[in-house]
Amino acid sequence: MSFNNFAWVITGGGAHLRECVDVMFYLKKNYNTRITLFLTKWGYEVSRLFGVLPRLKVISPGRYYEEFLVGDEGMYYIGRINLRRYKALIIAPATSNTVAKIVNGIADTVATALFSQAQKSDVPVIVLPTDIPSEDGLMETETPCSIDRAVCMQKNCEVCEPMRRCPAKAIEKVDGYPRISYAKCIGCTLCEHACPYDAAKCWEKVKLRPRPIDVENINKLSKMDNVFVVNNAQAILNVIKNVILDSDR
Repeated sequence: MSFNNFAWVITGGGAHLRECVDVMFYLKKNYNTRITLFLTKWGYEVSRLFGVLPRLKVISPGRYYEEFLVGDEGMYYIGRINLRRYKALIIAPATSNTVAKIVNGIADTVATALFSQAQKSDVPVIVLPTDIPSEDGLMETETPCSIDRAVCMQKNCEVCEPMRRCPAKAIEKVDGYPRISYAKCIGCTLCEHACPYDAAKCWEKVKLRPRPIDVENINKLSKMDNVFVVNNAQAILNVIKNVILDSDR
């Protein structure tokens, strides 16, 4: 059976992450796709915080060309790029740090090393920068689960239901009120559903103003040969369908 193989890198940014996972599932379901997942160290941590690790391990359960690789583990598989075993390399989300290294020719992480080798091997690269601005000049990101302590101080619950029910034991009392430990949180969102007073919130949207240097780096990246810079997860799918897979026909 012939497969469409893709290498997908996740770096340490939460913006667009959950939508990217949806695109991966769509690709696997509709395009006979195998995805090798490469996660930077912080890509792994952010994936845990945003609750997508279980879904990622379904996408890439460890089978051939469906490896789940964290940090330097991925370095052993870069040769596949040189052999053009992948239809494309996808870096999404790509942090501003990753984009800055790429445009300055630095290849010292699995994300930047894969990009470097893809350029040398004429493998198309799709990049979704976390800091890419929308039409209003602002970028949008999401926050991990958090607890509004002002609500807790007002209600002063005798029993904190999110704390009692958290499967990761990630909620602890600090100075008398609950706080989520991001070293433990698994992004399950149970806290949000458990609190009767809406003190716990997950995936709140936040608008930020990207730094001019980050916008400049994204513009430089978009001018590189065989690189497709996109501004949302759906656009990744559009490039794959309309440019990369069409080229095989």
